[in-house]
Amino acid sequence: MEINNINSNINNVNQSQNSSLERISTGLKINQAADDAASLSISDSLRLQRSDLSQSLQNLNQGIALTRIASDGLDNQQEILGDIRQKLLQANTDTTSVDGKEAIKQEVLKLTEQFQNIAQTTTFADQKLITPEATSTTLDISTADETFSLDIPNTGQIANELTTLIGATDFGTGDIAAIIDRIDVASNQVSSAQSDFGSTENQLASSARNSITAEVNIAKANSSLTDIDFGKELTDFSKANILTQIGYLVSTQANAVQEQNVKLLA
Repeated sequence: MEINNINSNINNVNQSQNSSLERISTGLKINQAADDAASLSISDSLRLQRSDLSQSLQNLNQGIALTRIASDGLDNQQEILGDIRQKLLQANTDTTSVDGKEAIKQEVLKLTEQFQNIAQTTTFADQKLITPEATSTTLDISTADETFSLDIPNTGQIANELTTLIGATDFGTGDIAAIIDRIDVASNQVSSAQSDFGSTENQLASSARNSITAEVNIAKANSSLTDIDFGKELTDFSKANILTQIGYLVSTQANAVQEQNVKLLA
């Protein structure tokens, strides 16, 4: 009976040692539901939340990249409008010859082509950002909890209107001042779009920082549930190992005594 108790204790210690070894090898307190079903359920929920936050953060970072690309395109367009206005002021004076005014008109038309080219080629993942497609007039950047929406500015239409107005105006006798006024309106439109994209970028960056903080906190919470204390676990494993060796030694001695007793009785 005593030997059976010794063997039972050895088996218990072996199971404890094997469990400890598994925890050390995986670095986790919970390797199966039987270890701690309640904590495992909480850990699974935290992992799901962290996964959602990770994807949301990826969407936000892509959104920030999108707004920056759009802002760069708008910056270039704003610079072109400034160049056009300067040339129009040069043409809108009698100190510039008729031939000179015609040359300026051709330069201005080339600049409007550049403006239109930027409108059509400023894209992110094949999505036009500063002139709308036929079926898409907004940009939506979504996370697990919120959506940031931006109206797509129609800078392509601005380019078309400027090209038509400039092409129809005789720079020798026509109303260049009216074109300058339209340039000022276009500049204000582009500036408004720049402000919208800049504001949205700030909102996305703020949301991204919050997501990072939340993800770190969730990771810490999950770690406290699942990650082992290696120092403690190694100490427990060593203790179990020593107890196992002692158990085997005691069992061997007990078996030897039992055999000796049997011989004496025989």
